[in-house]
Amino acid sequence: MKAGRLTLTAAGDCLLGRRVSEVQDPGFLALVELLRGSDCAWGNCEVVLTDPAAVYRVPKINDPHAGCAPWGADELSFMGFGLMGTANNHTMDFGVKGLGSTLANLDRVGIVHAGAGLDLAQAARPAYRDTAAGRVALVNCASSFLDYYAAGPPEPVHKGRPGLNPIHFQYVVQVERPLFESLRQAQAKIHDLLGWDEYADTLARMEAARPAGTGLFFETVIQAGEEVELFSQPRPADVARVLTAIQAARQEARVVIASIHSHEARRRLEEPDPFLPPFARDCLDAGADVFLAAGPHVARGIEMYRGKPIFYSLGNFCAHFKVQGSAPAGGLLGQRRFWESFVPRVTFAEEGGIAEIELHPITLGFDEPVTARGTPRLARGEEARLILERLAGLSRLYGTSVEIDGEIGRVRVA
Repeated sequence: MKAGRLTLTAAGDCLLGRRVSEVQDPGFLALVELLRGSDCAWGNCEVVLTDPAAVYRVPKINDPHAGCAPWGADELSFMGFGLMGTANNHTMDFGVKGLGSTLANLDRVGIVHAGAGLDLAQAARPAYRDTAAGRVALVNCASSFLDYYAAGPPEPVHKGRPGLNPIHFQYVVQVERPLFESLRQAQAKIHDLLGWDEYADTLARMEAARPAGTGLFFETVIQAGEEVELFSQPRPADVARVLTAIQAARQEARVVIASIHSHEARRRLEEPDPFLPPFARDCLDAGADVFLAAGPHVARGIEMYRGKPIFYSLGNFCAHFKVQGSAPAGGLLGQRRFWESFVPRVTFAEEGGIAEIELHPITLGFDEPVTARGTPRLARGEEARLILERLAGLSRLYGTSVEIDGEIGRVRVA
């Protein structure tokens, strides 16, 4: 018996801070119906679902904490989410108890999740959502996080460290050769001032572990070149762990999702860091059917790779920030691109492969008062057209054609 078509709808960062189940806005209700009407709806759970007063708040520098009371899980379920990623830069904002509360509350309302756990094995393993059209698997990770948010493996003498499924990567800064030599000489003097020469063996091991031709200036790896440039390289062991999980999920599910929370950008927020496209393609080659990214809080373009879609950022879905006054705050929050995004609906064909990709533009109310801003709804009319035109332009960077059909975008899949 054939399984029939399977529809997957995806949403970006869910920073939930208000109850939405009583909202009667027609655009919001239409968006909820879109999520509920899919076989599976995925979202990025970028909020700790706990009572902030009852758990320890982990110190962070210049980074707000994202917490919502346990009823947030009920609101996510109300909107139709059945599968969520939990690896992001807020996963451990309220410590181990906050993480445990988030996972327990998602379990309580029946939302399947992946990306975080009580040790690295739990955080890295695939999660499975069973639907009437077939099983959907999720492997979730993050590249944007504080170091101590990463989960650790168990050792013979102690348990593993709770946290998220990490993709560590290292930047290499290329500078002109004269500057490179000056920085190396300065670093040698700094080692002497800090007394690091007492750890000569350790310094030698660190140098041997770095790529040939590179140096170190404090904690920054540098290399000589013709111009200033920045390179990034993900840790091979982390990539291998994610790809292994995808390969395992491929044996258990009809559709496999690979997803990441990644803030890193190149020149502007709409363009991902150079490490992300190769990583996304590796995930699809390993057996994933779709790659979903979130994190930079703006929408990015779409790439079709060997017939499979890469969504480089789904932008914001819910953004309930506490903003003073009647106008958005400055910086990114004061820009329209923060408050507009899209929700893709991917239809998998009965015989395999992708039959259709629809793009539904959404608005979070940039022009509305603070009390209404942040709750998503389907964009209409001119607003929908402008969002889709911007998305089409970003997708052209990857050779992807987006056709605008009224208030819906359609990705050419063949």
